[in-house]
Amino acid sequence: MAISQLQSAFTRFSRVPMSLSTAGWWKDVPGAPGWYFIETDTPLPILEQLPAPPQGTKLYDISERIRYNNWLRQNGLAILPSPSGGSFVVYAGEQLNLRNRAREHTHGNSGTACLRLSTYPQLANYAWSFCYLTCDSVFPGSNGDKALRALGEQTWRGLHGWPLLCKE
Repeated sequence: MAISQLQSAFTRFSRVPMSLSTAGWWKDVPGAPGWYFIETDTPLPILEQLPAPPQGTKLYDISERIRYNNWLRQNGLAILPSPSGGSFVVYAGEQLNLRNRAREHTHGNSGTACLRLSTYPQLANYAWSFCYLTCDSVFPGSNGDKALRALGEQTWRGLHGWPLLCKE
């Protein structure tokens, strides 16, 4: 069945270290449709205390997103850092062009709905990874079908939990 094929594929994500201070780290991410998640070892209290982005921008308010997901956190449905430390997934999504989305999440412009992590210099002290899987590597010839990408995104979240920086 195709859904089990999708679930099985979610063990094969490729990983690229992200640089919050140097542009171009995303060059090894394919400009293809697929799914992605962002992982970090940043302590939750650091993320919770980040300032809001400038008014009038589409940039995500990281601390507000964490508060938004409070009920999920309290009921064990959100992905949280391990008490022993280490990396955890903070964001997951799907995109028509994975390379562009990787760039946007660190160095996007204020008119794009994204994390733009380079805005917060303190986050550069921690490890960040962009993990991705292309649609065609799972379903050749799918051409990044939007319904397939949406199904994959929700399937991944159903299997792993809700990332704290996701809102929809």
